[in-house]
Amino acid sequence: MANIKTARKYAEIDLMNNKKIYVVKDGQLIEHDLPEYGETLIVSLGGKVDRLETTVKRKV
Repeated sequence: MANIKTARKYAEIDLMNNKKIYVVKDGQLIEHDLPEYGETLIVSLGGKVDRLETTVKRKV
C-alpha cells in the first residue's frame, strides 16, 4: 500500500469584509465580489461548485 501525502494549501482571508464571498473549488480559492444590491446564487453539480450566478439590482 502506497503512502499518499496530500499537500495542504492555506489562505488568509479578511473576516471583516462583508462584501465578498469565497468558494473553494478543486483546491483553488475563488474570491467573488458581492453586488451592492442583488443576489448571488451558488450552483452545484455533482457535489461541487459549478458556477456563481449574480443578479444585480438597482435601488432608486
